[in-house]
Amino acid sequence: MPKALLINAIDTTLLLAEQPPFPFPVLGIITVAAFFPSDWEIEVIDEAIESVNVDAEADLVGLSTLTLDAPHAYELADRFRRRKTPVLMGGMHPTAVPEEVLQHADAVVVGEAERIFDRILSDFKEGRMKGLYKSEELPDLTQLSRPRYDLLRPKHRSILHSVQATRGCPHDCDFCSVTPFFGHQYRLRPVKEIITDLETSFKQARSRTVFFVDDNIGGRADYAKELFRALIPLKIKWGSFASVAMTRDLALMKLAAESGCIELFIGFESLSQANLDALHKSWVRADRMREYVKIFHDHGIIVEGAFIFGHDEDRKDIFRRTVHFIQETGIQVPVFGILTPYPATRLRAKLEREGRLLPEAKDWRRYDGSHVLFKPIHMTPEELEEGFLWARKYCAAPRSIFGRMFHAPKSHWLTALGLNFSMRSGRMRQIKERWPRTKGRLTRPKSW
Repeated sequence: MPKALLINAIDTTLLLAEQPPFPFPVLGIITVAAFFPSDWEIEVIDEAIESVNVDAEADLVGLSTLTLDAPHAYELADRFRRRKTPVLMGGMHPTAVPEEVLQHADAVVVGEAERIFDRILSDFKEGRMKGLYKSEELPDLTQLSRPRYDLLRPKHRSILHSVQATRGCPHDCDFCSVTPFFGHQYRLRPVKEIITDLETSFKQARSRTVFFVDDNIGGRADYAKELFRALIPLKIKWGSFASVAMTRDLALMKLAAESGCIELFIGFESLSQANLDALHKSWVRADRMREYVKIFHDHGIIVEGAFIFGHDEDRKDIFRRTVHFIQETGIQVPVFGILTPYPATRLRAKLEREGRLLPEAKDWRRYDGSHVLFKPIHMTPEELEEGFLWARKYCAAPRSIFGRMFHAPKSHWLTALGLNFSMRSGRMRQIKERWPRTKGRLTRPKSW
């Protein structure tokens, strides 16, 4: 019986500030595991909870990696290949830079694998698995194999389950890697299949808390309403990624709350309409930001609000203004990032044309959203880093956390508090690393 070792490659030596408080179920590799026929032995390794034994015996190694973890994934791939073990790589980063990845792997899956995986295994069996594999058509989500939840470790679902309802996003923001990977199509799985996935997962773990890994769970209101209605009898609590567009449909918001939605990650990105327009995100209106937050709060939903610093219209007052907005509106869990030129995005192409990428942009390990990798227009790279770290430090302070709670709804406030404090230690460690005492105290820049 041939054996496949499927690895979710994570560089655990990197200091990340936004680490989740518990292991996240690795849906990607257990989905790929379902593509193998029954005569294969499959082992799944998630480096978030266990290390890889590079001396392990396997007939085929599959590696999935994000940009941040790519150098580590390359090291793993090189070590397996030195032992003559074939390596197949896939995921967001390999799709963006497949020629680079081929220097470390025998074959690379570009995009989604469903339609081409039989061909990959056939080529592997005949000893000619090599080069790029890319499907000319996107997979039909009505005919997907069920993820191999049985391959997850118990630790994966001690607190949280994960499931996917949709792929892609109806929007196409310049900085985002979603559309380059999934194509500009928003595709939907049958609701019955999602409910079956959840019930299957629930049988193997006691938790009733779910995270939908969709990039935009409410991207099509009619479908989202059907899904939310089907979730109500399950009596679960759930969270996901979404956009402010959900707030346009109050019936949709009501159903989300009734179905158990307690938290949504919302990409506000910027308080400047000029920035939003430049990002191809003009459907988000800066003058309605307070209204968006209020509607989520009115339905008892925790807002994990993401803001990105370093846009072309950002001046040095953007940090102070953003922090003030967050504290005043009661966005429970603020998440800050520095504009990052991920490979294969229009943002990266623009910065390359303008000659604004810094030498640091060649180091994939810096692609965690907290490093300055380009030259801003209205401030120096050093000022952008300082302002970002100051905003993160201010909002991570216990006084600021509790202050936001006074402006937020009381529903799920313990969960919101837990999310803040679970991430606080990582954020503070990163700040201390980036802003050592030799630089002086990191305080609000009064001159800005």
